[in-house]
Amino acid sequence: MTFDILPEAPLIYSEDFTIRSYHVDVNCKLTLPKLCSFFQEIAGNHTVACGVGWDVLQRENVFWVLSRLKIDVDKYPEWQDKITIRTWSNGLEGLMAVRHFQVLNSKGKELIRAISLWLMVNTETRRLVKADEFMRDFPVNTERLYDENPGKIKPLKEPVSFDPVQVSFTETDMNKHMNNVNYIERIINSYGYDFLLENNIKHFEINFLKEAVPGDVLKVQQQSVENDKFMNNIVRVDDDAEMVRTLIEWENI
Repeated sequence: MTFDILPEAPLIYSEDFTIRSYHVDVNCKLTLPKLCSFFQEIAGNHTVACGVGWDVLQRENVFWVLSRLKIDVDKYPEWQDKITIRTWSNGLEGLMAVRHFQVLNSKGKELIRAISLWLMVNTETRRLVKADEFMRDFPVNTERLYDENPGKIKPLKEPVSFDPVQVSFTETDMNKHMNNVNYIERIINSYGYDFLLENNIKHFEINFLKEAVPGDVLKVQQQSVENDKFMNNIVRVDDDAEMVRTLIEWENI
């Protein structure tokens, strides 16, 4: 099966956003989870504009899952700022679809850049599907914000563990698993209020390893790498399976 890509499918897709009060933290800066929600939304809207949105994929019993994501922040947008987010596909590399994101301020200056890798999964079997035939005619832009794709994050060694919490209804998305943004929220909140009050994320990487579903009980773990760098993972309590791993570099505000 090959999807029918619309003839007017945009090579680069962009949307304008206004930073609302519910997008920011106590310092009035856009939070990383809300940024990732923007990325998720605009990536989906790009596929819709190309004629292969979520509803089309559902008819073929497939959907996209985020596998890896890397983000670098020069400056966080603040409350009431107007930004533009651009996104485009770099095509397929093996099973993975490569997608870039770029956040610009109202004057066109780059604030944030990101690169992501996505996998196609069968809705019923939850097994990986080769996306090459499905996305054969999807528009590909060769522009790259990074020379290399996000890599594998090393396993944690002797991490500190936090209290386990069950996957909640509001953390479960329309693909019936825990949404990628909610993993990020859990990890960030493990750092504590006082730390987060005084530090911003400068560099963020995440590997998604397994999907968590309602009923799963998950715990966040943390390991210091050096002064401003930490590794985290989220582990399913029942079998110690890792759901995600992250590498975070912080900077003092």
